[in-house]
Amino acid sequence: MNARQLPFAFRISELLPVARLLRASYVRDQADFQDLLPEDYKPDFLKDFDKASAAVENVQRSSVAIAERQLVTQRIEGLLQALPQLLNRLEARVRRAEGLTVPAKKFGIEAVRRDRNDNEHEGLADSLKTLLQNIETNKKALFDKGQKPEENSQIQSLYDGLVQDSTTQGSGLSDQRLLTADNANLFRALYAPIKHLLADGKSLYQTSDKVKAKDYTLRKILQQVRREQGGGAGTGTQAP
Repeated sequence: MNARQLPFAFRISELLPVARLLRASYVRDQADFQDLLPEDYKPDFLKDFDKASAAVENVQRSSVAIAERQLVTQRIEGLLQALPQLLNRLEARVRRAEGLTVPAKKFGIEAVRRDRNDNEHEGLADSLKTLLQNIETNKKALFDKGQKPEENSQIQSLYDGLVQDSTTQGSGLSDQRLLTADNANLFRALYAPIKHLLADGKSLYQTSDKVKAKDYTLRKILQQVRREQGGGAGTGTQAP
């Protein structure tokens, strides 16, 4: 089997909801399963099932973290594009402002411009911090020359984004590695007991209890999951 190939044809995002519905049915019918296959449905079965479910849930949370980090990165890129014009306008006002606490050449604009052009994000965060401190200290003098609050806010947003990106980068890269072939093993580990529950539930209830049999019919379970998620039938995928 390919390292990324999965033994089920529905969406990976549906695996955990399917597992939760099956778990609830199994807990209700546990005595029947233990009577059918006492060696396979010992108390450890539920413990192992929950452990496998928790592992898949952690993978899904990791994917959310990556998506959030991508949004941060996109926001940073947009602010970086706007930064040169912001610096040019600020530089003109610093040059004409009166009573500044630091000389214009020491205000920090050139350091920010250099770090931005060198694509040095860590250094840019440091130089932006200095620039923002000088802007705050000389806020009145700059406003008198036309500096706008929204321009300062854009510079502040870029600094905040760079700090956030730096803080989450390590976990984001680690999460990215999780969202490759490695987590296929976690999906398979959860689907294995799901497959048994579906088959054994069918053996128990297909002829004796049509209502309960639906709770162990994958097509019916997926219909319920998709109704609750507000999606259509869709097709499965073989990779996360």
